[in-house]
Amino acid sequence: MTPARASFVVFYLSALFYVFVLSGAGLAERMKLNKELDRVTGEVERLILENQGLEEKERRLKNDSYALEKEARKYYLLSENAYVLKFEDPILPVGEEKGRIQKANVQAELSVPPLSLIRFFYLSFSVFLVLGVYWKLKRLPHTSNSKRLI
Repeated sequence: MTPARASFVVFYLSALFYVFVLSGAGLAERMKLNKELDRVTGEVERLILENQGLEEKERRLKNDSYALEKEARKYYLLSENAYVLKFEDPILPVGEEKGRIQKANVQAELSVPPLSLIRFFYLSFSVFLVLGVYWKLKRLPHTSNSKRLI
């Protein structure tokens, strides 16, 4: 096998591995997207349940002044003879809420190296492997006899 042919075979196998595992539609990307889908699906289910509970609580508090006073005493530690004048939940600014979510995502993703970093190191390794195979086989003496046997 010639050095060029051996290098081409190594290049071809490296390219196939990259396409099937590390490319944008490869196995690693699909696993990452499936994990993200599972996380988002779980979050949506949790939010649906929380929303149903909050809607029930809101409906109960709108119609029953006694339940409203009881809830206010529970959260604001009011005495029995205190009166409830206004009951509102604080609303967080959108930017502050996004910042908290982004910080949590960054901390969760630090445990696994990003796919782009893995791609970079794999491509660097593949290039040096192909060049190394070519140069190593180029230095070896030819073992075949060029004369034709009669």
